[in-house]
Amino acid sequence: MKLSPLSLRTIAILLVLLAGGIPAWSDEPAPEPARFLIERITVEGPKEAAANIVRAETLLRAGELYTEDQLRQAVYRVRRIPFVLDATFSLRKGSRRGAYELLIEVTPARWFFYDAWVRTFAFEQPVVLGDESFLGDRSSVALVGLAGARHFVGRSGVVFAAVDSREGGQIGFTQYDLFHRGVLASAGISRDACCVTEVLPLGLDPSFSSWSFNETARFSLGLAIPLGGPQSIQFAASQRQGDHGSSQEVLVPPGAREGLRTMTGEDLSYRRAEAKWVWDTSDAPLIPTRGLSVSAGLEASRFAARDLVLYVVNPLTQETLATSTASSLRSEQVVGAVSVIRHWPVTPRQTVSVQGRISGGISRVETLDLKGAVANGNGENYGISGGVAHAVTLRRSRSGGSLDDLRLESGVEVGAETVSPHMPPSPLRRIVIHTGLVFRNAWGRARVTLSYVNFRKGAP
Repeated sequence: MKLSPLSLRTIAILLVLLAGGIPAWSDEPAPEPARFLIERITVEGPKEAAANIVRAETLLRAGELYTEDQLRQAVYRVRRIPFVLDATFSLRKGSRRGAYELLIEVTPARWFFYDAWVRTFAFEQPVVLGDESFLGDRSSVALVGLAGARHFVGRSGVVFAAVDSREGGQIGFTQYDLFHRGVLASAGISRDACCVTEVLPLGLDPSFSSWSFNETARFSLGLAIPLGGPQSIQFAASQRQGDHGSSQEVLVPPGAREGLRTMTGEDLSYRRAEAKWVWDTSDAPLIPTRGLSVSAGLEASRFAARDLVLYVVNPLTQETLATSTASSLRSEQVVGAVSVIRHWPVTPRQTVSVQGRISGGISRVETLDLKGAVANGNGENYGISGGVAHAVTLRRSRSGGSLDDLRLESGVEVGAETVSPHMPPSPLRRIVIHTGLVFRNAWGRARVTLSYVNFRKGAP
């Protein structure tokens, strides 16, 4: 068969595209990217301690050669520092020919910070989340937030204190550039007198319940070790301890208006630990516009509560209809998880993001009361989720060393979680659709969002 010149041209174009734009017949190697000798790194904007942290987070060394992309990724790392609002870089001529000074101009955040969030929910079915029960109109408006202050200590340390509407009082410390190797270590503690709620994964509690911790304390540790470029190894561990607390199933079963099941217990404990490899080229932590973030690792968790008592309560009168002892609960799980999120700038003010996560592992549950039956034994659990989001900047101001952003963010996420052998409500599926405004300035962030949430449990 004879091919026309048009067909040959089409095939050639396809081959060029598949080869990444480089003709397959060319013997010439791809041109090497230009490299710049950086003899000095200068940080302008923040004070000395903050400037030391910025310089260390670049992971660049004076006297080395770097490509323009490596310099750009270094500035992206700087932008991901919590107290940095924005950062740009430029090259100045150095003291000799072929050498340059890297200038990084930073817009730092204020010493005081806040994060306020007005969340409006619309639920497809009645749910119970801690002290919030949505049995009637299936909608809710919640106001959450925190306010605090940070202070730089030593050469590259940061201490902070905050008051959180959900976590209570918090204090924490982060040490940057540990051992002069770019290592980051952090520790924190929070205390609250009442009602911190955790919704456990199905591997720990197959009944899909929310547990409210009373008089709780939470401790956390973190460690991040850079591996060069955008790679790092990260470790995190936390423990939440409560003197006593209560539990309710999140999804209100049929007939709940005649009797809600509530479980109380003593000495609640929830521990989590994870170790993961991270590849991150995103350009910002709160408002990313481009880049790829990938993580893969292991997550382990354990939950325990003793002296459990099961109550059946009239939701209207709060009258106790029945009481029974439900022993204690001990559960643990270990899962492997891979997460990916990619951001694409489609216009100078618009970004599209796609994310996904898949996980699988093993779990063990001991003496969990499930409506008269006791779950006791080993199992397997799996999870998968994916979503797409769109963000558009409605207003952007950069003047006088200040920064203001107003964005409209919308998205949809779907996911499923299952434990085997199956116990209701497994498999559990969810759909979340959200939209809202996000305002950010030098002091913090304020959000107003509307979310539609739909859970589906059991076999379709």
